[in-house]
Amino acid sequence: MADQVTETRQRIRELLIEMHGPDSFVRTVSDTVSLRQQGLSSAALVSLLVRMEDAFGFEWDDDIQPEVLRSISSLAEHVVALRV
Repeated sequence: MADQVTETRQRIRELLIEMHGPDSFVRTVSDTVSLRQQGLSSAALVSLLVRMEDAFGFEWDDDIQPEVLRSISSLAEHVVALRV
């Protein structure tokens, strides 16, 4: 499962780089740091969530907990948990 989380984190980072470009904060931001605190706007977060649905083949629940949306790691752990 650790490999799945690592691969999922990498794919989420790739999605963010596609959105913000290779020279953005995304290249160097820690997997555990709050994306919002690093400057990810609400609109960009929504765009990321839609891209994640397409990339991983799932739909977000309407009642998703805010802490799931916090960081690359929390997003990846949620996606992997959905697949188990």
